[in-house]
Amino acid sequence: MKLYLWKLISLIQNGLSAEPEIAKIVGDDRVIGGVCNLASNKVIFGYIHHIDYGLIRIGRYARNYQFAEITNKMREIYQDFESAGVPVNLTEYLLLERWKKLVWNIPYNSLSVILDARTDEIMGDANTRNLVTEIMQEVLEGAKSCQCQIPDSYIQKMLDHTNKLRPYLTSMKIDYERRRPLEIEGIIGNPLRIASEAGVKLPKIGMLYQQLKFLDARNRQNFSS
Repeated sequence: MKLYLWKLISLIQNGLSAEPEIAKIVGDDRVIGGVCNLASNKVIFGYIHHIDYGLIRIGRYARNYQFAEITNKMREIYQDFESAGVPVNLTEYLLLERWKKLVWNIPYNSLSVILDARTDEIMGDANTRNLVTEIMQEVLEGAKSCQCQIPDSYIQKMLDHTNKLRPYLTSMKIDYERRRPLEIEGIIGNPLRIASEAGVKLPKIGMLYQQLKFLDARNRQNFSS
């Protein structure tokens, strides 16, 4: 086992604001974040079903998600992933990568639960496809509130990406079906609050948040009773 494995904490996950909480415990310089651009599902403990795509983007956390240069330790991690056949990009702007992932995660995770639909079903209907586009535009506005500029062309890139994706149930939809707690705060609540604190209103995302909180609570209450 290499030395950096106990010196660094890597958070390869969705959503915003987990790194600052971990950094309070271990220090800013020991935290790196990873963003996975892939389609996969956790089948059982220790077993992942990889469906499509596969790139991981890794960046070092700096306080308030500021610019963080790529270190030699990160290059070692990059080499390990590459030697295992996992494509990796290193980034100096972790927060930007987190917001770019939210461009996909917020609309598709939310709508998959609310509409009880796979990604191909959402994309196959003009009304829901338009709704996805409008939600993505709000995510870009949220990103701007954090000085993260994502071009409008990125929306079309994500739509095209999803059109090519094999029919897919999002992780949030699978959690919902299995009566597990949903990742509402990390994926939707935290970005919504961060934008609101900067004076940016995201009404469609706010509506998704309220609907999911209701569905999640009712789903788990019915299961426990």
